[in-house]
Amino acid sequence: MRKLVPKDAKDLYEIRKTSFEDFWSEKEFVAMLADKSFFGFREDHGFILCRRTLDCIDIVTFCVAPSYRNKGIGKKLLLEVINFAKETQSKVFLEVAEKNYTARNLYQSLGFKKTSVRKNYYKFSGGFQDAVVMMWSPT
Repeated sequence: MRKLVPKDAKDLYEIRKTSFEDFWSEKEFVAMLADKSFFGFREDHGFILCRRTLDCIDIVTFCVAPSYRNKGIGKKLLLEVINFAKETQSKVFLEVAEKNYTARNLYQSLGFKKTSVRKNYYKFSGGFQDAVVMMWSPT
């Protein structure tokens, strides 16, 4: 586990395109990693990218390559963000597809709570899906 650095942009692009239909370009990752408000962590086959503003951390994107899922990588990445949030007394927010029960269960097991729903937030090849907004708080 280590912190993200700008030279990770190509790897992040490669990992994310295996997981999402709307993958981002390598240039987009370069720009985010150059912005000091963005930070994150990575393992060989997964990463979590966040943006910090005041006392809030937004998980911008988070993914583990499909063949490496359910091996604890995602949980380790989330725990790094939670530990940072504890140190900085920050709340953590994320959106997750309503029907992504595996991810939602992981988030709930780590103390994230549902705060709201964003209608038709995600576009998939089969249509739209609502996003569940979740929050973790240090208090």
